[in-house]
Amino acid sequence: MVAFAILLAATPGMARANDHAVNPPGAGTGNSAVAMSTDPNLPIAAGLPRPLMKPPLPFTAPQVGPVIKRTLLDDIENRTTAFLPAPEMLSKLTPIDYPDEKRWIRVDLSEQVTIAYENGRPIRGFVISSGLPRTPTVLGEYRIRTKVRAQTMTGGTGSGYYNLPNVQWVQYFYSDYSFHGTYWHSDFGQPKSHGCINMTNADAKWLFDWAGPTWDGKTAWYRSSQENPGTLVIVHE
Repeated sequence: MVAFAILLAATPGMARANDHAVNPPGAGTGNSAVAMSTDPNLPIAAGLPRPLMKPPLPFTAPQVGPVIKRTLLDDIENRTTAFLPAPEMLSKLTPIDYPDEKRWIRVDLSEQVTIAYENGRPIRGFVISSGLPRTPTVLGEYRIRTKVRAQTMTGGTGSGYYNLPNVQWVQYFYSDYSFHGTYWHSDFGQPKSHGCINMTNADAKWLFDWAGPTWDGKTAWYRSSQENPGTLVIVHE
């Protein structure tokens, strides 16, 4: 009995089957897998690496909106990560050639931010979630080609299948890749999606209203045209 007690005392804590919780899958391209994240309310087994803390969001006063509450999903429609881009924050982004465009959108995947430019000036920024390593966001220059007010997004197979109703403020810029609102997670600032640019609903709406083509307010799948062109989108690392 004494030896048995000593053995028990020396045995490290065992990992539980529910140490990690599965998040609802995100939307993006048709091929995807369920995203995993650590639940901070559950114990982490001895020997497992602890999750890294997210870096602070690049907010600069005055704020466009309140800081997003990472652990709460209440008031979904009003959550925002929007900030006014400051020179010191912009200096941290990967250098790129600025296009000769009245309005354009920049997505910096290394910093997980989207910046809206108008008349050569950055007017608003957002913290986003881009594609995971196995489902990366495409790189390159594109134009917004189709706008959808709201839709159901489905895709994947087996454990990677997802069905997300009422995904709002969708703007497709290449194939199945789009900017869109997100209600199933609040981990903005780190890759999380199946390739799309995840934003809060409020942030996605602002970009939807600001960028071209200008939506007519009624067409379900509104496409860009020569008379109503899509805004330039530059995605880079």
